[in-house]
Amino acid sequence: GGEKYGMKLQLNAHVDEILTDPNQQHRAVGVRLRNGKIIKAKKAVVSNATPFDTAKLLGKKNRPVQNDVSPHIEKEEHYPKNVQSWVDTLGSLPRHGAILHLFVAIDANKKVNGKTLNDHPGWAQVCGSEPDGKPTPAHLVVQSWNRSLQDSQNLCSFFIPSILDPSVCPQGKHTIHVYSSGGEPYETWQNLEPGSAEYEAYKEERANVLWRALEDTCIPDVRQRAEFYIIGSPKAHEAFLRRDRGTYGMAWAAGTSAPYAGLLQFTPIPFPFPNLKTPVPALVRCGDSCFPGIGTPSAAASGAIAANTLH
Repeated sequence: GGEKYGMKLQLNAHVDEILTDPNQQHRAVGVRLRNGKIIKAKKAVVSNATPFDTAKLLGKKNRPVQNDVSPHIEKEEHYPKNVQSWVDTLGSLPRHGAILHLFVAIDANKKVNGKTLNDHPGWAQVCGSEPDGKPTPAHLVVQSWNRSLQDSQNLCSFFIPSILDPSVCPQGKHTIHVYSSGGEPYETWQNLEPGSAEYEAYKEERANVLWRALEDTCIPDVRQRAEFYIIGSPKAHEAFLRRDRGTYGMAWAAGTSAPYAGLLQFTPIPFPFPNLKTPVPALVRCGDSCFPGIGTPSAAASGAIAANTLH
């Protein structure tokens, strides 16, 4: 869709730094990719990264310039006080923990102990096959109401999109996404090396509660039916989704507000998310850490607001 309107999409183009020029009032003039390539900004740089990651992208200095984006970029050593204060504040905002994910593909027709998936009463309730039943593909599972709902080993959710749209997978198959609360601690993961035996074993250990959510609700033999599964760890969040420490996002108590958020014009209640504008000229932010907030519709709206901000 974006290419239809002249957008150029680049995959595997990991941004390593947002470049600014002190001779243009510290204006954002482009980005440097991890491979060293520099992409010049014609009008502005829009960051979809979290505030923590955006701050880190602005924090690198004295890197050699490899083309003619600006002859002054390499001299950028200190930002003005208002910009530096903004960078420091964004980098230290309170945040949620990470999320643990389990993606599963199962065979509904496979007989496990003589039963297909349709033979399980819990499955009949989920897919709405009972008389007058309605599909309920999304569920919230709590292991114990006496434990914190921020505990990622206590609360999780799952969604089965193939119940609503069978075309997403072959006939007789189902796809399932199970995920924990945003309280998975990063500290126990940070010293593990992705791909190591210790890392893989810890993934299996932490994901056991996600399997149990399906087993206790609707698919008691889900592990035997699984034809494919993959576990997404905080390390994966950090590496592939550009989320500092694998964080789910910013954490705000009800009625409180982030710095640089301001007040909504139609209510005196402070809005919890920072706005899209920044003190860095030609740098605009968007995504789930900006107004109007978390969730696909809100994040998409922030992108539309960012685009309109540039006009």
